[in-house]
Amino acid sequence: AVGKDVTIFIDANNGYYAKQAIKMSKIFEEFNVGWFEEPVLADDIQGLAQISRSTIIPVATGEHEYTKYGFKDLISQGGADIVQPDIGRVGGVTEWMKVAHLAHSYNLPVAPHAYSLLHLHCCMATPNLKVVEILGNEMKSWPFLFKETPEVIKGQWKPFDKPGIGLEPNQYTIKNHSV
Repeated sequence: AVGKDVTIFIDANNGYYAKQAIKMSKIFEEFNVGWFEEPVLADDIQGLAQISRSTIIPVATGEHEYTKYGFKDLISQGGADIVQPDIGRVGGVTEWMKVAHLAHSYNLPVAPHAYSLLHLHCCMATPNLKVVEILGNEMKSWPFLFKETPEVIKGQWKPFDKPGIGLEPNQYTIKNHSV
């Protein structure tokens, strides 16, 4: 049991067909789930839209979408309730921001997919930001990769006021682990 103050997010990793996902979403509804992520294959926009129309749980998707044009189709056809662009897959900062603005024009929230340190500055400029996804395993590598990283304090994050994404590589790692 996690208690009333914790929101459960479900990530199906493209594991269902639309009819299966709709059936499962009805079961999940009683648990006050925050979102149902990637319930079907990313290219099944029609299936995503069917699921979205069939449940009160928001459908979160987008981590497997690679262009603003694909996001336009996904969003305009009702396939996403929460848009999850990935800065490393969608073409960097400029394209990520275009997707975030597109989502905003449809009154949809954005929750970037993983790699939170890369998304942090973009998120600070995104009025329709819902949440920043931080993966536990991702955080374990930060001290190895970077000299210092921003801390999460009471659920809040503030990026460093430094050039670029504000991170300096760990010189020990570069020196001793370069190929």
